[in-house]
Amino acid sequence: MSDPAFEGNLASSAMGALPMKTSFRSIAEGLNGRPLAEPLLEAAMQRYSRPRPQASDVTIAFGLDTAYLPHAAVVLASLIANAPGAKFRFLIVHDGISPQARSTFERCAEGHRFDWLEIRGSSVLAMPGKRHISRAGYYRLMLAELAPPDIDRVLYLDADLVVMGDIRELYGCDLGEHAIGAVCDVGMDGEVFAERFQLQPKRLGYFNSGVLLMDLTKLRASDDLSKVITVLETRIDDMEYGDQCALNVVFWSRWKQLDILWNVQRRMLMPQEGKPCYATAAEMKKGRRPKIIHFTEHNKPWSTDGWHPLIWTYYRYLKKTPYRAQVHELGEVHFVKDLRRKIKTIVNWYRLQA
Repeated sequence: MSDPAFEGNLASSAMGALPMKTSFRSIAEGLNGRPLAEPLLEAAMQRYSRPRPQASDVTIAFGLDTAYLPHAAVVLASLIANAPGAKFRFLIVHDGISPQARSTFERCAEGHRFDWLEIRGSSVLAMPGKRHISRAGYYRLMLAELAPPDIDRVLYLDADLVVMGDIRELYGCDLGEHAIGAVCDVGMDGEVFAERFQLQPKRLGYFNSGVLLMDLTKLRASDDLSKVITVLETRIDDMEYGDQCALNVVFWSRWKQLDILWNVQRRMLMPQEGKPCYATAAEMKKGRRPKIIHFTEHNKPWSTDGWHPLIWTYYRYLKKTPYRAQVHELGEVHFVKDLRRKIKTIVNWYRLQA
């Protein structure tokens, strides 16, 4: 790029990106395989670099089926790359992933510990998915029961995100009296949700469950996750977003608000799509770069026609996994489609600057 200075911004709506001076050469570089925005992130990281936390044990949990292993591998790669020296323990709650598939997945985080926790005989195995939400999303509800007893804190992550900050900063957050910490879901009107379920109205009171910091000691004592399963079993048709809605019903006004930059959602970045966003620019910390990019909603980076202004971060870390060819094959990605997606990303990046 002719002007790599990022001025601390990654995107307009939530991140407040400033106009960039971009040469034809830089666009050609982006179209020939180098992510267009990658130099911007590198400049921002240098500008905003801070002392790294000391190495410590961090327990990360996923709820997965075989189909989502390639995308969770991207999360692993991004976690490790942005937390140098950290020692990770990964809890994989699953419904029966083969030893061979497990071995391939573990290659993405060699030197770190894996615990494969298979669900057996639970009602969550019979629950259907909702909309674009995989049934595997329900598996997080089994963590208090299945996690080894020596683990008292875990950070649950969805498989459709990329970590861009040092996750130890998030993992060490003080939850106070709360059992869970999360970020509000800017696509849900919390007051409308509260009215629907006879809860106390609260603006931005509805959280996104894709990034959950969980105190397992408190959750085991309260049995609240079992209550969530009961809500799902009795009112599944009322749960627009599956267990996320059920979690909000049970934990309404009983969760810790985490820094919003740890779960930057699609609607924060793309107001031009015309979908409601219930947080203000100030609440979304306009002008700050995301620490976790969450590819919310149905349009995923690996979708056949998926696009996102920060889609390049997913493909950047996909290259560090054994799944690159598989993801391209499933997404029917070929040269023309890849070129078209890059052009679409560039165009919409500039729309964010307007």
